Amino acid sequence: MNEFSFTTKLEKLQSNLSHTALFLPYEIVAQLPEKGRLRVAGFLNNKIPFNLAILNLKEGPKYLTVGSILRKEAKIKKGDLVQVSFHLVDPNLLELPEELEIALAQDEDAQRVFDTFTVGYKRSLAHYINSTKNIDVRIKRALELLEKAKTGTLYSMLNKEK
Repeated sequence: MNEFSFTTKLEKLQSNLSHTALFLPYEIVAQLPEKGRLRVAGFLNNKIPFNLAILNLKEGPKYLTVGSILRKEAKIKKGDLVQVSFHLVDPNLLELPEELEIALAQDEDAQRVFDTFTVGYKRSLAHYINSTKNIDVRIKRALELLEKAKTGTLYSMLNKEK
C-alpha cells in the first residue's frame, strides 16, 4: 500500500462558498491512477483521521475538499499549512454508522430500498447521520432517513436540511 505525504496550504475553493481544499502536488498526482474514482484515508497534521474522495477541477489540479466539520476538528483555517498523509482505499468501501446498521437490520423494507442506492448516496446518508455527536439525534436521523427512503421522500428531506 503506497503512502503519500505532503504539506500544503488550506485554500478556499472558488466554486464553493463554504468549502476549502488541499491541492495535491503534481509529484503525487503523477503516481496516482489516471482513471476511476479515487478515495483515500489518512490524517491531517498526523492526528485527525479523514476518508475523502480526490476531486479535480475541470482541466485543473486534484484536491481534497475540507468541509467545516473536518476543519473544526483539525483546528485549521484558510491559509494554514497542513500536513497531509494518505493511502488509496477501495472507492466502494463504506462504513455505516452503528445507528443506521441497527435500523437497517430491523427493517427489511428499508434495507431493500437502501440496497438500491449508489455507494456515494449511501456515503452522503452516513455523513448526515455522523454529522452530529448526540447519540439520540443520530438514532432519530437514521430512523427518519429510512422511513423517508421507504416513502420516496428522502431526497426532498435532505435538500431541506442544507
